[in-house]
Amino acid sequence: MKRLTFSLLLLLLAFFPAVASAAGELWLQDIPLSKLQDVYHRCGYEGKRGYLMLPSYKYPPVYLKNFPADYNSLTDETERNALFIKILAPLALKLNQDLLEERAVISAIAERFRQNPNLSAADIEILEAKAAKYDIFSRLKNNERRRYLISELLNRIDRIPPSIMITAAALETNWGTSRIVKEGNSLYKMLVWHTDKGLKPVGETTDDSYRIKIYPDIYASMQDFALKVNSHPSFTALRNFRREQRERTANISGLILAPYTYGNSQLKNYAGIFDYTLAYYELQAIDKSSLDATMIPEDITREFGRYVTKM
Repeated sequence: MKRLTFSLLLLLLAFFPAVASAAGELWLQDIPLSKLQDVYHRCGYEGKRGYLMLPSYKYPPVYLKNFPADYNSLTDETERNALFIKILAPLALKLNQDLLEERAVISAIAERFRQNPNLSAADIEILEAKAAKYDIFSRLKNNERRRYLISELLNRIDRIPPSIMITAAALETNWGTSRIVKEGNSLYKMLVWHTDKGLKPVGETTDDSYRIKIYPDIYASMQDFALKVNSHPSFTALRNFRREQRERTANISGLILAPYTYGNSQLKNYAGIFDYTLAYYELQAIDKSSLDATMIPEDITREFGRYVTKM
């Protein structure tokens, strides 16, 4: 009897592989379109134009690891684009939560440094690790170096409006229909050089020295692009303007930052296309939104447990 009970338990664990990684979050993997729409319906995730949660400005923390395998079966462009935004909006909001939490760590160190420049070894280690992550270089030493690193990190570690993240992904992947999404969970066509690891470009160039980076999930792709925006020299103007907006206590919105996205493309009219797309789909409304864990029913894993996974 014990052996039978143990076997049944293993069978259940195989069928319902994992629960959400945190209370109030729902991570989904390999879910087909029809089931995903059922999940959204159960969470009340409908919205104006199918994706703008007005007037509540609240989104359920439903996070997809990958796009549905049958995503490209959507032939209606309006419906497909709405679903694309719907999938990415909660992930972009989560990304900003993570960025602000990371920034809060540096802000706390900045306050301790203001009160006493003799920082702890732990604080110095954090500053140096973050400086390496965000590609900050300086030959300064001791407290002058720490003052500089704090200033630069507060300039680089900051929120990226969800509208920016969504628009950039839409333009780079033709609203999720590109093969790089299906084969590599890539939303921004980030490149790696002089390696065979990654997706080989098809029909783009005869240059065989680069590949398109592959990710374990689409959130990892968003994190990588956020790191690029917050560290790469081509986005320096965007970061500086964002800092000015924060110093004015002004709203950091995608519409304001859109003209500074030219660093993401060599196309001369890229920023204009970016600005038009963002405004046309009213994505600035998502910039004002937040996640609401209460929108996810407690019993939802009973029905969709086979698609639930961890972060």
